[in-house]
Parts: sequence; C-alpha cells; structure tokens
Amino acid sequence: MPEPGTYGGVHGAVAGWAAREPDRPAVLAGDEVVGYGELVARADRVAGGLAGLGVGPGSTVGVRLPRSVDFVVAALGVLTAGADYLPLDPAYPAERLRMMTATAGCRTVLGDGPGALPLAGVTGPLDVRPRVHPEDLAYTMFTSGSTGTPKGVLVTHRGVLRLVREPNVPRLGPDEVVLHLSSTSFDAATFDIWGALANGARLAVAPPGRLSATDVGELVRRHGVTVALLPTGLFHLMVDERASDLAGVGQVLPAGDVLSAAHARRFAAAAPRSRLINMYGPTEVTVATTYHEVGDPAGDDVPIGRPVAGTYVRVLDRDLAEVPPGTVGQLYAGGTGLARGYAGDPGLTADRFVPDPLAAGRRLYATGDLVRQDPDGTLRFAGRVDDQFKKRGFRVDPAEVEAALRADPAVRDAVVVGTGDSAETRRLVGCLLPAAGAAPDGLAAAVRDRVAGVLPEHLVPDGWLVLDAFPLTVNGKVDRAALRAAAGAGPGPGTEPGRALDPQEAELAAIWREVLGVDAVGPDDDFFALGGQSLLASKVISHARRRLGVSLSMAAVFDAPTLGELAAVVRGQAVVAPVSAD
Repeated sequence: MPEPGTYGGVHGAVAGWAAREPDRPAVLAGDEVVGYGELVARADRVAGGLAGLGVGPGSTVGVRLPRSVDFVVAALGVLTAGADYLPLDPAYPAERLRMMTATAGCRTVLGDGPGALPLAGVTGPLDVRPRVHPEDLAYTMFTSGSTGTPKGVLVTHRGVLRLVREPNVPRLGPDEVVLHLSSTSFDAATFDIWGALANGARLAVAPPGRLSATDVGELVRRHGVTVALLPTGLFHLMVDERASDLAGVGQVLPAGDVLSAAHARRFAAAAPRSRLINMYGPTEVTVATTYHEVGDPAGDDVPIGRPVAGTYVRVLDRDLAEVPPGTVGQLYAGGTGLARGYAGDPGLTADRFVPDPLAAGRRLYATGDLVRQDPDGTLRFAGRVDDQFKKRGFRVDPAEVEAALRADPAVRDAVVVGTGDSAETRRLVGCLLPAAGAAPDGLAAAVRDRVAGVLPEHLVPDGWLVLDAFPLTVNGKVDRAALRAAAGAGPGPGTEPGRALDPQEAELAAIWREVLGVDAVGPDDDFFALGGQSLLASKVISHARRRLGVSLSMAAVFDAPTLGELAAVVRGQAVVAPVSAD
C-alpha cells in the first residue's frame, strides 16, 4: 500500500490535502467551518505538545471529548505525534472509562474531566514528524466482551486506509459531504471522520448528545450531506418518519443490524437517485467486511453481500473446513482490515484470530456470525453461534451485562436476553433472582440505578423480570428462549387514567399507544417502563411535531419520561409549523 502524504499513516492523507488546498473546508459543525490548513495546523500544535510530554510511537492517548471539532483535532494530533488514540465517550460512566484506559495502557488523556489535560493547554512546536508504518496502531476501540469486561480492539493504520482510501464501495472523494453521527467510542466514527478527511471531503459533525430523526434530517439538509452511514434501526426510522430528508443523500449506508427488505423498497421509492448500500462488519475487521448495493429487493431478506476491497472471507464449519454454497457456516474474515488483536488479552486474541487453514501465514477473525453463501458468492446473514446481538448498532454480549448484574449483593443470579424482531424494536431485558433476604419489590429499580453507573447506556437493560427461579431446558441449562418469550410479552398494557386527561396528555397518550403498542396510558406511566427506548422516543418526537406542532428534543423525553411530565413540557412549547412525514 503506498503511503499517502509525506510521512505516512492516516494523518498523512489529511496533511496531503492541507498542503495542496489549505482553504478547502474540512469540518462543518453548526456555524463553524474549519479548513484543511487550519485543521492540520491545530493538530500539529497538539502533536508538538504531546511530544513535549514524552508521547510518541507506541503511546496510547485517550481522547475524552464528545463528537465535535475538538475531538477531530485531538485525534489527528495524536496520530501526528506517532501515537494511537483511545476514544472515550464522556457519556460513559467513570468506572467504564477507567477500565478502558487501564486495559489500553493509556497514561495520557486529552479533553474534559478528572485527570484529563485540556486540549487548549497541550500545544507546542512540532519539531519532528515521526514516520508511521502501516502496521502501527491508529486507535483502540472497545466493544462488549464475554468475559465480563469490554474488549479493546487494536486497529492499524493499514486497516483504516484500506477502508477509506481503497474502497470499492462507497465512493469517497473531495466532492462529498460525510455525516458524522456516531458516538466517538463506536467504530462507525472511523468511517465518518477519516472517510471524509483522508479524501478531501467535508465532515458534517452532529452536535453532541442524543438526536431525534427530526434532528438528523435537519442536519442532513443544512449541510447538504451526500454520504451517511446510519445505524440500521435509525435508517428504518428515517424511512418511516423522514424519508424525504434522505432523498438528496447520494449514498446511504445502513450498518450494524439486519436490514429490512420492506424498508429498502420504501427507500428506493422515496429516493430513486440514491444508492443504498447494506454494510456489514465487526470492529475487528475495521468497520466494514462486506457490502451489498441494494436495488429493489424481491425477497424477504437483504444480503450482506461480498467482501470490500482488501478483505477476503471464508465460510467454515466447526472443523474449519469450507462448507458448500447454500450450507450455513461461520463467517471468517481476513485481509488488510484485520485488527492486531485485543489489548492486554493474548488468550482471547489467539482464540478469535486464528490461522487461515487454506493460506499458510495468514490469520482469520472468527466473527461468530452464521452465514449462507449463494452460488455466486453473495453472503446472507443466518444468525449467531452465541448469544450476542446488536442494539442500535452496538454489539451486546449478554455475559458482560450479566456479570455487572451479579455484582449487586441483592442479586443471586442474573440472565440477560434480547427481545424484539427488528433493529428499532430490539430491547435488552435483565432477568433477576433476588438474593436471600432481598425483597423483590423495588429490586429492578435499585439494580438499574447501580449498573447505570458502571455500564454505558446501550448495555443497561431496558426492561426487567424478577423471578423466583429461571426456567430450565431438559439438559438443566437456563432456557433463554423461555425467558425471551416471557420478556417479549412486554412490561404490561399500561394503566387506565384515573382522571380525565387534559388535551396535551390525551394527544400524547394516543401517540404512545401507537408507538409502544399498549392498550392504555395513564399520566403516571413511564415511557421507558412501557418498553420505550431511544429509537421509539425519536418516533414520538416526529409524531408530536406532525400532530401537535411542537418541537421536542430527545433530552426532553429522557428527562420527562412520564406522560404527565412530558405533557407539561409540551404545554410550555411554542407551536411550530407541522412537518410532513414523507
């Protein structure tokens, strides 16, 4: 792979654009526009400051900043110093962030919060630009882990450059505007940030915090976004609620979960000039492993397609022998996108990154995903070999959540299951057995409060079951299917109002009944206790804007979760012009 720029690495590609066209817009954030020359100059000053602190090749630097221009500057500065960066989402609990920095061997943190160095204070002249080898680390990205702790995936410059500089799909170039919507601690940010900046494109950065479908649509329109990688659940919601906002986006890439063929057909009708590209790939293969450009799917499923550039795949059985087309096997992936392994865990690395049985000297990553290969080589997702699943695009390993729940002294045992048959309805349900002497009443709420201080929001269960015993299979194992069935029955139909609802409560109650599928809603009912989650909250916001002419934020729904509380927020809102759903 030729090294872009003058000193190699991902940052070299960005610096090359700054040298050629310093005034070219690089980052758009609200009203702020940062050019390539200014961006690289700011990153160089950060790199010089880090060098003065002894940071260089082999160092890992944490970046504890939300999605922002400052995060981009800090990450680029770390790479320019020859180090690799560890994205630390400030929304994560402090204990989670401490565990991540310790596992990654990170001694320096830039950004906000205790122990971090403010970005503005880390500056200095950059006397030497360390050359970077393609196999050097670019970043460490944490995912949910089966051992009860998160796994730090070690990603190289080669892997990132293969993703953003050599893609067979999507098209990335200087005329594009790439949306940056994901959390900084989610690997989709790799595609967003470096897919734009390594190619001279503009990066449209969403503001920090939770965003509704309406917020996303307005951001897309404001900046003229042409490339958008969206979590599959959000894509489905956008098609349902804000399809016209995506019609001008030239390339839309749903990723992270099973793409609905019905939504793909609806998108094709609403945005006939847009390319819809179904993307699949674990963090361990640098964001993307396969892709499928979706036309008008005739069947009930959308393939995950064929390998992206620089990647090859094998479908193997338990003995690591290739299976014939049409037979379900586990998907293994190799090539230049393959991560180095897991930080501080050589045993797990050896278990998941295995020798390629058909190519001596090469490694494959065992994805844990089951697939079926068509005669023409097209891959179709067929499930998992374990209990992992995706929630809003994030990997969820139930074992990690269960370990956090069992750490509570009031819990004798815990099992976590996923319910919901689509990306936007997927819920995480914690099933608890009370410890001896612990009262069942109030147990779920107390445990939830505790684990919310340990786990990131996407790993905290959305619903709870408190049981006397777990159902067992004939082999004496916990019957997870039975628990999923019990959890899937839902948290209840809601409560009949004990009094007449005022107009705002009545309108919101009708929206909640439709979105949540409950029979009744009272003023004290909690949206999340009735089965709500962030994607469904976004749907409530869209319906409220369309029906009531009010503009609610995601924060409003989370901060005022009961019907009565949210109705009070609505009463205080100025009425805006309703927006069409299509």
